[in-house]
Amino acid sequence: MKLKPQFMIVTALVFIVTAGAVSWSVRTLAEGIIEQWAPRFITKQALYDKSRTLQPILRELALSRQLATSNVIKQWAHHPHNEVLKDVALDELESYRQNFQNKSYFVALLSNGHYYHNNAQDEFKGKEFRYVLDPSKQEDSWFYSIIDQNRNIHINVNPDVELGLTKLWIDVLIKDGDKTLGMVGTGLDLTTFLKTVVEEDEPGIHSLFVDHSGAIQLHRDKAMIDFGSVTKAEGSHKSIDLIFEKRSELEAIYQLMRELEAGEKQVATTFVDIRGSRQLVGLVYLPEIDWYEITLIDLNLFLPVSHFTKIVVVFIVTLLIALMMMNLVLNRLVLNPISELDKALVLFEKGKNPSSEITTRRRGELGRVINHFIQMAETVLQSKRELERKVLERTAELERLTQIDPLTELYNRRGMTERIESSINLADRKGIQLGLLWIDIDWFKEINDTYGHAAGDESLRAMAKIIKETIRSYDMAARWGGDEFLVLLVNVDERDLVQMAHRLCAQISKHKFSECFSITVSVGGAMYVRGQYIDTLLQNADTALYKAKENGRNGYFISIK
Repeated sequence: MKLKPQFMIVTALVFIVTAGAVSWSVRTLAEGIIEQWAPRFITKQALYDKSRTLQPILRELALSRQLATSNVIKQWAHHPHNEVLKDVALDELESYRQNFQNKSYFVALLSNGHYYHNNAQDEFKGKEFRYVLDPSKQEDSWFYSIIDQNRNIHINVNPDVELGLTKLWIDVLIKDGDKTLGMVGTGLDLTTFLKTVVEEDEPGIHSLFVDHSGAIQLHRDKAMIDFGSVTKAEGSHKSIDLIFEKRSELEAIYQLMRELEAGEKQVATTFVDIRGSRQLVGLVYLPEIDWYEITLIDLNLFLPVSHFTKIVVVFIVTLLIALMMMNLVLNRLVLNPISELDKALVLFEKGKNPSSEITTRRRGELGRVINHFIQMAETVLQSKRELERKVLERTAELERLTQIDPLTELYNRRGMTERIESSINLADRKGIQLGLLWIDIDWFKEINDTYGHAAGDESLRAMAKIIKETIRSYDMAARWGGDEFLVLLVNVDERDLVQMAHRLCAQISKHKFSECFSITVSVGGAMYVRGQYIDTLLQNADTALYKAKENGRNGYFISIK
C-alpha cells in the first residue's frame, strides 16, 4: 500500500481514537459530577432509610442490649442453677417480652446450654425452659457459632415457613467484662419491611443490606437473601459475589467495607460494571446492627451521556475539518521523505544496510532524523553481527562445558552417553565394531581416607592423563562418576579390547601417583553386539568389572557374548 493511503488510514484512526476519547471524557465528566454529589445523596438516603425503616430494628436492638446488660440476667447466668436468681430473671425477661414488638424473647446460657423462650401467645408461661443446647447438633450450631465469633451483636435473617413471615433475629451476647455468659435476643417480623423498603421500585436506584462478611441479609429478590447465615459453612453463603461480577471490583467493595468499619470514612463510593451497565456503588456502615447498606445507582438512567450529544457532534465535526486540512499540508511536506524512510526501515528490518534507499538528503528536522537513522542503523547492524558472533561462540563453549568433567577434562556422563549413542548408530549403519572398557580404581576410598580428598582428586587427574595418553586419538574416554572411568574403542575386535585393557592396567599400576602410594585398577570390558541397547552394553561391561574385582582386582575381565 502506498504511503498516502496509509497516512489517510492513520488520519482516520486519529479521528476515531480522538472521537472515542471525547466520548470517554464525556462519560468521565458525568461520572465525576455524580461522584461529587452522590456521597451526599447516598448519606441522606441511608439516614432516611435508617430512620424510616430501621427504627424498629434499632428499638428492638436497644431493648436487647439493655436486657443483655441487666445485672439480674448476669447474676443468673453466673449461677444458672440458683432457683431464686432464675425466678427473678424470668420475671425480668417477662417484662421485656411485653415491650418487644414481637412479644417474644429467648435466652441461652453458655455454662449449661439451657435455652429459655416465650412467645407472643405466652404459650410457654411457667415452662420457659425449652431444651438443652448441644454443640454436636446441627440445629444448635448457630448458638456456638455466634459465641465463637465473639461479636457483641449479631443479626440474622431467616424465613418462618409456618407463619409465612420473614424473621430478623437479634442476638446479643451476655458479657461480664471479657467473659461471655450466654446470649439473649428477640425476633422481628420483616415481611412488611421487605415490601415497603427493599422492594421499592425506584428507577435507577436499589438498595440491599449485607453483614460484615458480605452475606446478603436484605434484598428485593428474596432468592438472593442468605437466610441462616450463622449456621452456614464458609463458601456456602449468598454474598455480594453474586452481584459484582469482576474479582477486582468485588475486592474493592470488601476493602471499602473494612475502611468504613474502621471509621476511616462515613460514606464510600466506587464505580462498577454490572451486566454491562455502568453503576455507582455507595456504601454506608450501620454500626448499630453491624450491617452495611449498599446503594446502586444506574448512571444511564440518572445522567445519560446522550445529554452531551450536541457537544460531541460539534467537537467531532471540527476535528474532522482540522484533520483534513492537516492532511493536505503534511501530504506535501512529509509524505515523500517518509516514503523513503519507510523503504529504508524495511531494509533495516531485514538486516540490510538502508542507506541505498535514501537517494535525497533533505534539509530541516526530518532530514536530520533520516541522517541520524542511517548512522544508527549502520551502528546497530554492526553491533548485531558482533553480538551474534559472540553468542554463537558462547553457546558452543557452554555446550562443551555441559559435556566435560571439570576435574579430569574428560567427557562426563552426559557427554559420554551421547558419544556412545552416536557411535552405536554409526556402527549399526556401517558395520563398525565397538568395545567398551569400564575402569574402577581399587580401594579408592582408602586413598581419600588416608591421604585426603586433595590427593584423591590429584590421582583422578593423573588417571585421566594416563588414559588419554594410552588410548588412540579417535577413541573416547569419560569420567563416569566418582572413581569410575569409561573408554569407548572404535573399530576394534576382542583381541584389541583385551590388549587395551592389559595396557591400561599396566600403565596405571607402574605409575607413581605420589611418593606415598601407587594405584591399581580393575577393568571390565564388553564388545558391542549389533542391535544392542546402550543399557545392555553398559550392563555387560559393569558385570565384567565385577568379575575382575572378584578375581582379585588389579586386572581385567572381558565379557564375550
